[in-house]
Amino acid sequence: MIIRTKAPVRISFAGGGTDVSPYCEERGGCVVNVAINRYAWGTLELINKPGICINSSNYSKILRFKSVKDITYNGDLDLIKAVIKHMHNTNKGINLFLRSDVPPRSGLGSSASAFVSMIGLFNHLKRDKKITDYEIAELAFNLERKELNNLGGRQDQYASVFGGLNYIEFKGNDFIRVNPLRIKQDYVNELEKNLILIHIGARKASGDIIKDQAESYKKHNKDVISGLDKAKELAIETKYALTRGDLTYFGELLHESWVAKKKFSSMITNPYIDKLYNLARENGAIGGKISGAGGGGHMILYCKPNTEHIVAHKLAQAGIKIVPFSFDYKGLQSWEVNENEKNHTR
Repeated sequence: MIIRTKAPVRISFAGGGTDVSPYCEERGGCVVNVAINRYAWGTLELINKPGICINSSNYSKILRFKSVKDITYNGDLDLIKAVIKHMHNTNKGINLFLRSDVPPRSGLGSSASAFVSMIGLFNHLKRDKKITDYEIAELAFNLERKELNNLGGRQDQYASVFGGLNYIEFKGNDFIRVNPLRIKQDYVNELEKNLILIHIGARKASGDIIKDQAESYKKHNKDVISGLDKAKELAIETKYALTRGDLTYFGELLHESWVAKKKFSSMITNPYIDKLYNLARENGAIGGKISGAGGGGHMILYCKPNTEHIVAHKLAQAGIKIVPFSFDYKGLQSWEVNENEKNHTR
């Protein structure tokens, strides 16, 4: 049997950081994000001889093990190992393959989408005993954040599982609610048209920034607390702006969200990022922000109508990669491949 999955990454519009402990437990958090058509692709092949083979195209690594008992965490493909250790319980051998459309440390939640894709493979095998979408997202969160101790929030996993444009609430004690935003298609089309996604270069591990933010919050740093409170307030406003189709206001809120986000940690921006952002604003962008922890990765920009091509051109001249995308509304998908066709080529 051969099973495949695809799980999207996401863009975070507002509220990112308020889904990180201990803020969300103590004060409650919320985010507005959207899944996009860049995916983590997984393949699981069951074989009739014992053994486990893991193949990651992004890291150009292949690992082999006799059994689950032989798997240990050592920094090599630990993400895939964690899912296998938790979910592989058949007597058959397995071949696992993972490929992501976006590089690691992208700021788009690529690690979460990889976890979701891998979990989706094993969940497909469960047939009538499958775990729910919420349970998949929580398992992805627990494996990444607790099993492997990679610090971060919860929004990435839920965006990847559910897909779509969502307002997600985090109220502590593992309370999470995914609220799909009901928006007229005209507004969605206009939003997609005027958005630009850019890749501004590699960043440090997100855990370093998240750790700095969490420690500053625990020390009652007033700037960090006010920044997080403002980010939460702006997420609620962003939700209403989108549902009303007030996209100019949405762009302005995006800018305010970026201003608030920069208070979380001194590592979130730098003179190079600020220079690029100012260049975009000078040529038609109303607002924008880095998606993810910060320090690099990807930035989203909302432009005045019919200026998006000008903004893109100016940024391209500055050596910045423009990343085409559209929204994804399906979230995690899994399917089976006809084994008679697996070696078929045209």
